[in-house]
Amino acid sequence: MKAFSPTFQGREWKSGSGALHLYVRPEPTDREFYDLAAACRAVMGEYPIWCVPDDLVHITIEMDAAAPSSGISTDERRSLIAALKARLTRIKPFTVLCGSPLAGRTGTVLDTHPDQGLVALQNLVRNALWEVHDTAAISSGGGRAHASLGYAYDSADSDPLQSALRRITPSHAPLTVSRLHLLDVRWTAHPRPEGGVRWEMDWDPVAVLPLGTA
Repeated sequence: MKAFSPTFQGREWKSGSGALHLYVRPEPTDREFYDLAAACRAVMGEYPIWCVPDDLVHITIEMDAAAPSSGISTDERRSLIAALKARLTRIKPFTVLCGSPLAGRTGTVLDTHPDQGLVALQNLVRNALWEVHDTAAISSGGGRAHASLGYAYDSADSDPLQSALRRITPSHAPLTVSRLHLLDVRWTAHPRPEGGVRWEMDWDPVAVLPLGTA
């Protein structure tokens, strides 16, 4: 495992700057998910990992990479929200199963299954971004959908961490996908006494968009 460093438009993130993101967030009723996340935090606490608190846990659907959030005008935001609302009526709320916990290259995640619902949601979001901006609004393939639980801020042997995560039971939890959150996400680099930085995120809400509702 090595230190995580966020990027934007292929370059290192400018500390404190923001970008619009579309996230799925667990609902208050997803108690099993929160219990699993808490069990993972208890294990990650022994490693150089910034553990994502409950109010920041998310599944990334897409980032608006056309420009930093400061460069996205009010009219563009309104157009994006309208384009998303028009498309989200086509997909009904659904549930995904999250787990088992995995120690990845730069942190800890929960994979999601099945893939179809989140892939369909991502395709609708990308279509809306293309309508409002152009293909430059899509930064990359993004990989398989997952819930991010922690981001490493130093190098460490991930094998013992993965062994500890495997002992967590139950290792899976359902998550309800009924709303899409448009957020202005910031990453900030916090200097560490030992040298280097620890990247942490926060956000400002922009809009909450329900699925399957006209």
